[in-house]
Amino acid sequence: MAGLCVTFCALMSALAVPLLLFFGYLLSNSSPMIEIPEPLKPDAGKGCYMAAGLYAVTLCFAYQKMQEEPESAREVKLNQA
Repeated sequence: MAGLCVTFCALMSALAVPLLLFFGYLLSNSSPMIEIPEPLKPDAGKGCYMAAGLYAVTLCFAYQKMQEEPESAREVKLNQA
């Protein structure tokens, strides 16, 4: 079950990064394709770039977790003193 969650997070992050970068590009260039007030577009573009960066970090973390070998739920580690 945890493997499916990590895969879902990686997939969603992989889709979000290019989409947010595209939105950030449109907003930074004051494109008429996105309808928000003109003075707010540069800040909205910066917000999209920051969100894309955070999604990229999430993607790296999720990919790293996907590459790890799963641990057995039945392993018990005892520390003897």
